Amino acid sequence: MNELAKFLILSNDDLETAQLLCDCGRYRSAISRAYYAMFYMTQYLLLSEGLDTSTHKGVLKMLSLHFVKTGKITPSVADLLREAYDARQTCDYESDMTEDEEMAKNAIANAQTFISEVKILLS
Repeated sequence: MNELAKFLILSNDDLETAQLLCDCGRYRSAISRAYYAMFYMTQYLLLSEGLDTSTHKGVLKMLSLHFVKTGKITPSVADLLREAYDARQTCDYESDMTEDEEMAKNAIANAQTFISEVKILLS
């Protein structure tokens, strides 16, 4: 399996997993998986343009530099990834965070929007 296919599969799997986790009441994990669905789709986008980075901050920076600043992606779409990154950081590293179903559903909806916008760009 090539790198592009791997990132597409990972993105799809994590988006589906986020929904399943939300349905089971595992909101913290659902928020994290929604972010990773976006992260892998962004890696797919970057790699499709010959750009490669493996760090979370690198992905955010490369998306901004090569897609937002060039007008290929709107800042509001890129902000969805930044917000998801921040939410994932909170979910994964702050034990006193209070997450709820609404937060998880919002994270999943944002991931779906982000992924749809990237797919439109790629088509």
